[in-house]
Amino acid sequence: MTRSGRGAENARDCYKSISLITPCGEPTATTHTVQHSALTIQHYMSSSDQELAGTKPYFIPLQDGENYTHIQNMVAGRPYLAGDPYIRRLADIQAEKLWNINQERNMEKRIGLYKDFVNMEGKVIIVTPFTCEYGFNLSFGDGIFIGPNCTFLDVCPISIGDRSMIGANCQLLTPCHPLSPEERNGLNGPEWAKPITIGKDCWLGGGVTLVPGITLGDGVVVGAGSVVTKNVEARTVVAGNPARAIKRILADGTVEAVK
Repeated sequence: MTRSGRGAENARDCYKSISLITPCGEPTATTHTVQHSALTIQHYMSSSDQELAGTKPYFIPLQDGENYTHIQNMVAGRPYLAGDPYIRRLADIQAEKLWNINQERNMEKRIGLYKDFVNMEGKVIIVTPFTCEYGFNLSFGDGIFIGPNCTFLDVCPISIGDRSMIGANCQLLTPCHPLSPEERNGLNGPEWAKPITIGKDCWLGGGVTLVPGITLGDGVVVGAGSVVTKNVEARTVVAGNPARAIKRILADGTVEAVK
């Protein structure tokens, strides 16, 4: 469910400088607007951070030694320490909720439980088991299908448009880490994240991986087993590792090869 092994005692350490060249680029704040439920941490965040906070970032009161600094940085795409005591406690609460959802065998009841865990704008089918880290950073449109064994690491928001289908064993990964092992510091160093956006009417085959910061336009098809490392234009078929464009889907529905 969540990364483990990060010592909480390191959570209040000062950040080390982050390498400018990293697997997913520099750690910068991003823009991603979503609706908010009444149950948010928005009173402790700037307006730009609120836009990134997701729909149901369940507010839990602070305990001794905790603060909101790292959760603010996390949802804003800035470097933070995942071993922060508040974040770990929040992640544990969300992990227990998701475990209970996955145990519900009745699909209708299970979807009802998901409505209090993620932002859903209509009918969504999520086949168990499903794994994510927080839930409140997930936004699903109407008519979504998510196959079994999918993993969504939602440190930053992940949004999926109407009628999109996500095949089994897909991975949507938002977290980033420094390249330097000294800065990465095992599981005790800083990390950050970049949001992932999937448009309407997309289809991801089984075993697809999306790296941090990826945007898929409407009507994109991704071949099974592909690793998407760049944004994909609407109505494009991509495949491979790294994924490349192989076909275009025209407005009349016909498909032509990319020359």
